[in-house]
Amino acid sequence: MQRLAILITAYNGRDKVLACLAECYRQADRLSAEGRYEVDIWLNDDGSTEGISEAVLLRFPKVHLSHSDGTLYWSKGLRKVWLEASEEKYDFYLWLDYKMVLHDNAIYTLLDNSSFLGHRAIVVGSIESEDGILCRGGRSRSSRLIEPDPVIPKPCYIFDGRLVLVPKYVFDRLGAMDGRYRHKLGDYDYAIRAYKAEINRVVAPGILGVCAREPAVLPWRDPRKSLRDRYRVLFSPLGKPLKEHFLFDLRSKGLFQAIWTVFKLNFQVLFPVRNY
Repeated sequence: MQRLAILITAYNGRDKVLACLAECYRQADRLSAEGRYEVDIWLNDDGSTEGISEAVLLRFPKVHLSHSDGTLYWSKGLRKVWLEASEEKYDFYLWLDYKMVLHDNAIYTLLDNSSFLGHRAIVVGSIESEDGILCRGGRSRSSRLIEPDPVIPKPCYIFDGRLVLVPKYVFDRLGAMDGRYRHKLGDYDYAIRAYKAEINRVVAPGILGVCAREPAVLPWRDPRKSLRDRYRVLFSPLGKPLKEHFLFDLRSKGLFQAIWTVFKLNFQVLFPVRNY
């Protein structure tokens, strides 16, 4: 029986965390009943203030629970729990965003496509918004989202980290995501590293989950905020920290593009969207 570790890092949103865990266990029980997969869940509570750890221990005592102080955010938090889980040498690691709602058989679909590809490829799940618009998944070189095929996996270049299956073969070659990214870009950077290592990245068939859409206007482009507040948001882990974006573009696109990105982000802050 092959073993799967579901990896989650969370900050608040207790009800969403509990709903996510309940759905994961429902799908895990089905996989276990077939005798093919054994599933464990690893959750990092990144300094939540809503009693997530207490609620999880009460309702789901089998969850492998760890803690951090609220400074890790998504990428570093996922990296932390991934490295902890890797000590158990699982056959698969599934990145999962607790804020999304999984479709029925989503986990099975990812595993089934991994099997089709010899468990040597990263398999990405496509996510749509509540109004049915594709908003997360595999992306092309130009960062455009790739519409999933109904039946077969499709290649992608980079991917969003909301729902991603990484087989042991890939982890053994790449390890976990880079610890220099706090919140964003850890997933894109991992895809670039996989590309350079000639590891396939594919989009699984169909839509596998639902999540909320991002705001139409980025907060550092909001003209209602002062220039100081726009820069504060830009430099925050939830914004676009220039140092991390420079590192990513330097690795993936070269020095010229890295310099251009820094210039572009400063321009966006100095000249916010006027038709907000």
